[in-house]
Amino acid sequence: MTSTHTLPCGHTVRDTAQTHYCTYLHLPQLLSLQPGPDEVRHPEEHLFVVTHQAFELWFAQLCVDLPRIIQALDGDDLAMAAWLAQRCTGVVRMFSPMMRMLETMTLGGFYAFRHHLVPASGGESGQWHEIEILSGAREPEFRRYLESEINPDPSSVPHSHLWTDRLAHLWEQPSLASAAEAAFARRGVTPVQAYEASHRGGGHGDLTALAEALLDYDEEVRIWRFTHARTAERTLGPETPGTANSSGVRFLERMATHRQSFFPFLWHARAELWELTGAAPR
Repeated sequence: MTSTHTLPCGHTVRDTAQTHYCTYLHLPQLLSLQPGPDEVRHPEEHLFVVTHQAFELWFAQLCVDLPRIIQALDGDDLAMAAWLAQRCTGVVRMFSPMMRMLETMTLGGFYAFRHHLVPASGGESGQWHEIEILSGAREPEFRRYLESEINPDPSSVPHSHLWTDRLAHLWEQPSLASAAEAAFARRGVTPVQAYEASHRGGGHGDLTALAEALLDYDEEVRIWRFTHARTAERTLGPETPGTANSSGVRFLERMATHRQSFFPFLWHARAELWELTGAAPR
């Protein structure tokens, strides 16, 4: 008779060392991380937790792929860099519908546990800050925000100190933005020159394809930030403070409209190219 073994997931296998779907994905451990029916304050809290955990899983994928893009750019493998950038865009493109899933919560259900979230905030996601820095965020005010010390007054922000050794290390390393600029410099052309040349069949199509892939990624991040603000407005209204004592929707709207793009040198190229080719009819 063949000897069999029962796994933690309840499935029976011939050999405990064989690859099995549940053990390969660590499903028993993964599914144990969501609150059970006796742990939630309202059934809607399960959706809230699952949605945010899913964000963090996809953040982890971006933290794998963004350094790979930087490495590809450093090696002038522009095709691989553009391909991976397109995948990162695809990941971020999922964030807006994921965020809007939270709009399906009943308001009473959400309000039944929202008070328990205070003073936590999505702004405390260390992985998302890694992604921003890896992508190219280097605004001084952004760093001041991350380095802010905890306010001794419990009613005032910030409630958490967000600056970590990992963020400090990444801040000093090349970013996706700086690696892309270096790739243009090694080719000896500016983004405007590359666009102009490729438009006229003069080469540098790989650089312009890379530029467009990076702008797709940048734009999708900005769309997600806007969607985040709209979801907060839908669930809380425009005046309700955030759980971390921020201004709520108004704070998220500032993040959506006032944060610097990751690749300003590519966005500015459009105005420069217009001055060269569009301002005067030909």
